[in-house]
Amino acid sequence: METVAVPRPVVSALRQASVTGTATELIDRFRTSGRDGVARPPEAFGEVLAWLWQTDANAAVIHIAELMKQLRERHPLAHAVTPPVGFGELLDGVRGCLPAGFEQADLLISYTRTSLGDFYGG
Repeated sequence: METVAVPRPVVSALRQASVTGTATELIDRFRTSGRDGVARPPEAFGEVLAWLWQTDANAAVIHIAELMKQLRERHPLAHAVTPPVGFGELLDGVRGCLPAGFEQADLLISYTRTSLGDFYGG
């Protein structure tokens, strides 16, 4: 993987765009195609999440929490999704969007469930 230096404000902007864009894509999919019990983000979200996990595990957990908050509250169409996206449903989807060969998926999911479970119902 090629590495480039990116200023912190740019990383923050890219993360926010990733969360907002992912929420929009998931909500649009739910509204047009229904749900199958898994809220699988696009692969680009998984790439960002895997990178965050490798650089700062807590930032990765916060990234998932920000997506959950968009899906349930902040996105303008969040309330159009009924029932609201479940925490387990999102974590199952996150597992599926991580890059092939990402060997810490189970650890990331477990750590996220432990860190955020009290907020989102375990």
